[in-house]
Amino acid sequence: MVIPRTWRRCLDLICCFIVIALASGAPSRGDAVIDSRSVQQKAGLSAIVQRLGSVDATAHREFTIVLKAGTNGAEAAAVATYLRRFGLFVTITPDDRFIHASGSYAAAGAAAGVNFERVKSGTETFVRTTGPVQFPYAIARYIAGSSVNPGVKVHSFIVNRKGVIVGPQTGYSPADFANIYDINPVYRSGIDGQGATIDIAACFNVNVSDITYFQSHYQLPGASLHIVHVDGTTDQSGLIPPPDIEPTIDVERVIATAPRASVNLYLVPDCLVSQFVDIFAKIDADGGETALSDSYGLGEADYAAFDISDLMEAQHAALQCIASHDVALFAASGDNGSWGDPFLATDFLDVNYPASDPYVIAVGGTTVEQTSLGTRLFEYAWGGSGGGYSNDFTIPSWQAVTPGVASGQFKNVPDVAIDGDPDTGAAVAFDVSLPPPLFPAGGTSAASPTWAGLWALVDESRRVHGHGKLSSAPAALYHLRGTAAFYDITVGDNGYYPAHVGYDNVTGVGVPDAAKLVTALQ
Repeated sequence: MVIPRTWRRCLDLICCFIVIALASGAPSRGDAVIDSRSVQQKAGLSAIVQRLGSVDATAHREFTIVLKAGTNGAEAAAVATYLRRFGLFVTITPDDRFIHASGSYAAAGAAAGVNFERVKSGTETFVRTTGPVQFPYAIARYIAGSSVNPGVKVHSFIVNRKGVIVGPQTGYSPADFANIYDINPVYRSGIDGQGATIDIAACFNVNVSDITYFQSHYQLPGASLHIVHVDGTTDQSGLIPPPDIEPTIDVERVIATAPRASVNLYLVPDCLVSQFVDIFAKIDADGGETALSDSYGLGEADYAAFDISDLMEAQHAALQCIASHDVALFAASGDNGSWGDPFLATDFLDVNYPASDPYVIAVGGTTVEQTSLGTRLFEYAWGGSGGGYSNDFTIPSWQAVTPGVASGQFKNVPDVAIDGDPDTGAAVAFDVSLPPPLFPAGGTSAASPTWAGLWALVDESRRVHGHGKLSSAPAALYHLRGTAAFYDITVGDNGYYPAHVGYDNVTGVGVPDAAKLVTALQ
């Protein structure tokens, strides 16, 4: 259903008054909150895991070893030699930071000193190690982390519309976003992402014809799309995964924002959390990217409850490697507001990883509506915008000096925001052979690649002005808080945290004014 704009404006004003009233008081559900900082609460959640037995020892297993910074070629070779003793096929990346190994579960377990077990939690069955990985000290001293432990599937943070569409019937077009977020002056200056490369970490597959349709419909130039399959092209059942809306909207949001940027789409077949360690390792080994977008995640409490915290450590080590090359890392903050994974518990404050990683720019979501001229009518915090603060990562220096953060000790989420409400969602072309070929979708999954596309514009502008990559994208963005480069979101909440003047744990430092942002960072 589409509401006429005149009616919508009346409804908008009513909504504004409502959310202002909500934001002005204490969080509405605060009395029933379980704070994820409670170790006892996290430990109690592990009881939901049911053990089913051992795995097929002959089944195929691929994993990554993340080596510590400063590891030299001889030391990397020593780790590789050790793994080969167990019949594993091993390759070392040229920078001696990663080792990719493949073989049987039996060989992987023998090398890592662990066994594997099948477990079930709710409706999901997965494989994990029965204990922590235990490499011999002579080898372990070179290892920062590994993806030996398979782990659960990560969540995609995409949301289809749930209520009345208050934006265009087919979703906001690239031109709509350009009007709302002031990107047009950037395009008129000749900046459109050319020469920048955006990497996307995703799962399953895409149908390139969907993306081609999107480009053709909106008369976008043909962007360079390179698809890279990591850990094979078939899933654990031996099947080729079907096209999925998540990687599709990831690519389309990047090219809608930076139409001449090159896009590398890295895909894993099962969406296991361990496979994201493998993706990040491959991305670092390939190099050359301007920014990385990850629209998937898992609650920090999930890592503790499922006994897979080693996989968070491995991802962190891999992301640190990528960030060391001055790559801007963006991740969706999540779509359940301030509340943790409802699969584990209700009213459970938590944040998602990798959005909570200090090397990552966590992207939250807003609700935005246009005027009849296509500019912003109003914008407020989307209730689904993931936010809060980490229990695992200390606050980075560039955030520690920011007034308004919920925690002065731990990394706060999100850092920035942009439209994420599916009812004011972006247009996506998916499964175009079936009507309608275009429809609105949202979630912070759409917000993260949009910001990655904006960073492509920043990167090209800097090159045009004779400058290289910024050494710390998060620090650069926080340096601009409170300036015209950001539109501050002061209305709305995500359940527990309200939006307010300055930084807040719903929309971070705000949404971008692209023209002023690009100019300020050039």
